[in-house]
Amino acid sequence: MEVNAAFVDDVYDAVKATDVYRDFFVGKTIVIILDNAPAHSQAEDLIKNRGDLELLRLGPYSPMCNPIEGCFSVLKARIKAFLVFNADQMFDLPYGEKTERRMRLLENAADHGIECMDLRLVNRMARHSAHAVAAAARNEPMQYGL
Repeated sequence: MEVNAAFVDDVYDAVKATDVYRDFFVGKTIVIILDNAPAHSQAEDLIKNRGDLELLRLGPYSPMCNPIEGCFSVLKARIKAFLVFNADQMFDLPYGEKTERRMRLLENAADHGIECMDLRLVNRMARHSAHAVAAAARNEPMQYGL
């Protein structure tokens, strides 16, 4: 849990260091969206020291309102596709090398998949989440998997 609080702290510092923040958002509140996972509870202690940081905790079962969830979904799909395409590398390995070789394959899959994480994807997921939040504000039923 301390790792999550440290990550939120790192995100906060990274945002404050950007030119975009300095040019357009100085003096504005930084909002970090979190799901309701118990692992995020220590992050709330962090904001007591940060007057310009607000943590927005989403309700349960609302990943469509969190843009990072869509980005992770795309990343996981690319990793799975890479692993399926390279499945032969996971089998017929000499005893004692399976764990190391599979870990290397997973790292290669992550390296391959991370290429999809770009500004275009983040913007697309932010728009998707904005539509979901607007629909929720209008009390419309949520649609999953679209």
